[in-house]
Amino acid sequence: MKKIWSMKKKDGVSPVIATILMVAITVVLAAVLYVMVMGFGGGQSGQTPTVTMTYQKTGSGAYAFTVAGVTKSDVKWADISPVLSPSNATVVKPTATYVGAGDVVTITGLGGNTLYTFTLRYTPTGGAAYQISWTPT
Repeated sequence: MKKIWSMKKKDGVSPVIATILMVAITVVLAAVLYVMVMGFGGGQSGQTPTVTMTYQKTGSGAYAFTVAGVTKSDVKWADISPVLSPSNATVVKPTATYVGAGDVVTITGLGGNTLYTFTLRYTPTGGAAYQISWTPT
């Protein structure tokens, strides 16, 4: 006697549900890829670097701000905008291409008994890479 195996027909996921799932997975993967490419996934491309500086008086109404360190190695001086408030003095950036330890920013023409705020603005993000307020002596 022969046995005939009969299999019950088992249906899988309906084609409509399968298509919706595939589209949803594709959209999620595209969103993750977009975030990674745009730099929001933990990269530093959209962040303002931090510059540490020391300063000393070099003459009457003159100060030298020396870069001690910077958090990114590819920061260009062309992307740094020094801002002095009030702006009644002269600020001179270094001629180097990249910001690095030992670079000197000079400020001359400062008046005494005035509170000054010196900021290095990182133009790609608009953030302050360095900022200090002081009263020259």
